[in-house]
Amino acid sequence: MGEDRLIVPAETSVLCESCGYTLDGLPTTGQCPECGAPIAQSTTSDGRILPAWEDITPENGRVWKFFTTTITVLIHTSRFYRTLATRTQTQAAFQFARIHWALSAFFFAGALAIHAYWYERFLLGPEIPGSPWLIWLAAFPLTYLFLWGTTSLAARLSAWEAAYWGMRLPLPVVLRSMYYHAAHYEPVAILAFATVAGNYVLIKTRWISEASAQRYLIVLCAQVLISAAYLFKTYWTGMKGVRYANR
Repeated sequence: MGEDRLIVPAETSVLCESCGYTLDGLPTTGQCPECGAPIAQSTTSDGRILPAWEDITPENGRVWKFFTTTITVLIHTSRFYRTLATRTQTQAAFQFARIHWALSAFFFAGALAIHAYWYERFLLGPEIPGSPWLIWLAAFPLTYLFLWGTTSLAARLSAWEAAYWGMRLPLPVVLRSMYYHAAHYEPVAILAFATVAGNYVLIKTRWISEASAQRYLIVLCAQVLISAAYLFKTYWTGMKGVRYANR
């Protein structure tokens, strides 16, 4: 017996934003035959707009627009993606991601450098020469490239899987969404840096002893698991918000 192939809806098709049903040929004043949602919510009143970062008007300034968009992505993730215009150029979104990749890479690299330096001193003794600054400097560009590469790979795998299941999530739409998701790397990076640097400072000031290393490593491992769950949750929220978008 032959296997039925799932057909991906065409880019010109109009999908119901609520359930994904194809609405081609139906009046915008009607309702979705599948879920009953007003068709206007998927067409003329879909609410999809450009984020503040892409607003070309000179009001408020670029820094303020970056801050506003970042806060919206972080705090109102579901609403941001449900109202994000998806069929437009991705250059501005890519610039947004590059800033957040750089900021996140700074903190991730700092956490890695301090942890590596502390661990080396813990094993070999406090008298060994060296400094975490060189590790930090070397790790920064590598971490930036890792975040960029991870985002690109995740976007391509997401677009491929969506097509496999018959969902319309073309690569440009997924990439645009993932570029804005880059803002979610930052709280993870800051938390990691605060944990590692805080532990090092407490040891240096003798608030705690190096014998507490086991507790520190347990906390760090727990943060890795929680951060991974957080990044996946926000990624999935973003994909759900754009999977039936028509514009």
